[in-house]
Amino acid sequence: MGARDPQFPDVELIESTRTHVRWTLQQYSAPVSFPCNQCQRTVRDSVVAIKTTSSGRKLPHCTDCHRRKITSTLNARDHHAASEATAPEPDSNRSEAAEDPEQEVVIQQADPGRPHDVIETESSLQWTFVLRQHHLDHGYCPLPVQAVRRMRTVKVVHLDYGRAFPTVLSATLGKKITRERLRGVRWPQSQVMPGLRITAELGRSRLCLSLTPLERPVHVARRQFFHDYDPRIIARELPAITQHDSESVAPSLDLLVQETIRKLGYLDEEGRALLPMQNLITNVRSHRGPQDWSGAAVRAAVNGLISRQRLKWATGSCAADGILNYPARPGERTIRLVCYTPFVLPVREKEQLRVVQLPSASSQHGVAGHLMKIEHLGKQASDEARAAYSEAHRKAGLTGSHKLPKGHTYVRPHKRGGT
Repeated sequence: MGARDPQFPDVELIESTRTHVRWTLQQYSAPVSFPCNQCQRTVRDSVVAIKTTSSGRKLPHCTDCHRRKITSTLNARDHHAASEATAPEPDSNRSEAAEDPEQEVVIQQADPGRPHDVIETESSLQWTFVLRQHHLDHGYCPLPVQAVRRMRTVKVVHLDYGRAFPTVLSATLGKKITRERLRGVRWPQSQVMPGLRITAELGRSRLCLSLTPLERPVHVARRQFFHDYDPRIIARELPAITQHDSESVAPSLDLLVQETIRKLGYLDEEGRALLPMQNLITNVRSHRGPQDWSGAAVRAAVNGLISRQRLKWATGSCAADGILNYPARPGERTIRLVCYTPFVLPVREKEQLRVVQLPSASSQHGVAGHLMKIEHLGKQASDEARAAYSEAHRKAGLTGSHKLPKGHTYVRPHKRGGT
């Protein structure tokens, strides 16, 4: 994490996930512009699909073209699946890992480390993000696009623990705002760690980052959490406490299987990582190590870890576009998943589980009505916007003038995301 890609040297490569033979999905720290090698459109996105040719060239593709490629490949496999033979297990015992061959699917999740739950008003801007290791390593705070302009007037950045005086993270911003991030943040790494959920509130002269205290401390992975956390990032980024049995003939393969699931799997709200068997085999075999593991060896390792209750089976589903969904959705092709729980997390009541609106192409969420400044764009609000603001102001029972403030327009409540 935090590496540089020569193709896009101005941004950091946060995560790279192999999705198919010669295909990877690269997630960068900020959106990049590039011409898609397939559809020739100029695209700006923080996620880029890279196809590596036989000669070693790396060709960027948009996610739409990548999804169509994966879907067409899966359809071709489905057409021939009935005629393909299944290799027996070495011990000839019936095992769930030895059933019909499973197929690679695309693991695609929104990054909770990016700003979400953004609420903008005339006087302030709020958003939420989960602290990740690359935030600590490179000393920056993620910003929504709405915050970039507002940050020019901010003089100080505070971190509020909720139980003590705030800690000053940055007092002289200068020109440390680049793209959608605030650089030069001095995170107190002895007091914060990956996985903490942070609420940001941006006023006219101060950015306050707040942690929510827990009712009682929680111990996870030999660490003590005093504030609200995201189990998904804990599962992905906290140092693993991985064990293997002394009688295991291939402890290195056991560890590699568990770490592959943890680093590349789909993460759920309970801190579990889930990965289809074929994705697991492909990524383990692509690992550069002293030994070239076969698919049969990976399956045997999975069976052994399941028998020792280190792994479990779960069921997800594959959408028509090749994207994994978990839990399984009705009407979709079911996918067997290998489930790994890296750390024992305290059970949360359902009402305590927090549902956030992460930005993704497949999720739809409501956006409250709000003011938007347009004076600097040389534009004026329409009559419809003025009337809508007056009506919303009256319905809310607010005192004062119902007239739209000068230099602003009114964005009515609407839905964002989804198809």
